[in-house]
Amino acid sequence: MNGHTIDHAMVVFHPAPHSYTGQDLAEIGCHGNPIIVTKIMEAIRSTRLARLAGKGEFTKRAFLNGKMDLAQAEAVGALINAKNPLGIDMASSLLQGSLSTRIKKICDNILDIISTIEASFIVDDEDTSKEDILAMIQPLINDMEDLLKDKGISPVLYDGIHTTIAGMPNAGKSSLFNAILGYERAIVHEEKGTTRDIIIERITHQGIDFIFHDTAGIRETPSGPEKIGVEKTIDTLKQSDLVLYVVDALSGLQPEEAKWLSLGKKSILVINKIDLADGIRHDIPGISTVNVSAKYAQGMADLFKTMEESYHCAEPKVFIDRHVFLIEQALSSLIASRESIDAGMTDDVLTIDLNKAVESLMELLGDKPDQKILERIFSRFCVGK
Repeated sequence: MNGHTIDHAMVVFHPAPHSYTGQDLAEIGCHGNPIIVTKIMEAIRSTRLARLAGKGEFTKRAFLNGKMDLAQAEAVGALINAKNPLGIDMASSLLQGSLSTRIKKICDNILDIISTIEASFIVDDEDTSKEDILAMIQPLINDMEDLLKDKGISPVLYDGIHTTIAGMPNAGKSSLFNAILGYERAIVHEEKGTTRDIIIERITHQGIDFIFHDTAGIRETPSGPEKIGVEKTIDTLKQSDLVLYVVDALSGLQPEEAKWLSLGKKSILVINKIDLADGIRHDIPGISTVNVSAKYAQGMADLFKTMEESYHCAEPKVFIDRHVFLIEQALSSLIASRESIDAGMTDDVLTIDLNKAVESLMELLGDKPDQKILERIFSRFCVGK
């Protein structure tokens, strides 16, 4: 750059094959001012010996050079984009190979089954009954069903649980919202309809991310701006992972509220104002109920415990859509192979289904990757990763 000093920097050389990408790699550490960084990048580009990396190019090269499989490469993006401690744990586990190890083991076992069947074609005294093959397939089906057991919960835990606070006007929704947050975020007033826009706040409790939505009170015949607020509330409820439906302890749940209570994926009935209704309790069979006094922040620990239990997952396993899809494909092929045995089909038909299962699982790991799939995966990464 015309002989002028840009910055005093540190350069670290990472020789192949021990670098992140598996290739020779140099890392420049300079002061973090964006102007300095830009000038250094311009100086490097001016040599015409280097160019800017594309999105995810470093991780893509690491994958292509065998430093990690495709599931682990996706874990890098998941780790960067995680917004809560549990999401980081899930992505870190994936990056360390927890899923890949299980998938490889399942693949090896399926290949063992295929080789056993094919050996019976070649070796006359090789006698493997259909019952023996079935006994080898069933544990693999069980293993994949275990991987998919929490497929609906794991992505929600990674992204954050969208939790909507809803109920009729003056049930104490905004008071509950404030009590949960621990400070005055929403306006609380005895007049009905004070909440018209949806207020969103995000908090992490015990490592689980809850994205709270405080909404307008629902009632059948609102008008004007309040009507728009109610419509927004209903739309938000339909998209919610969890609904905290607030009911005034003095009036109880009204008959017309039943249809709103079940709009979200899961619901907790929150009986509020128990300080004014001593001894009155409201329970609905099949729905978790928590008694609170939002005004005095009573019952908050019980509420959070019930919320956590609603999305309890001992060990979140599969949370990326592509992984779920391919494991489901493999599982379907294994179940088809089991049904082929029950139907007395030939070994040729059986091995076709088993090979399909292997192909799906190897695709998950990135064996013979499709270029379009790679482009789609790494396009979601930031530049520099």
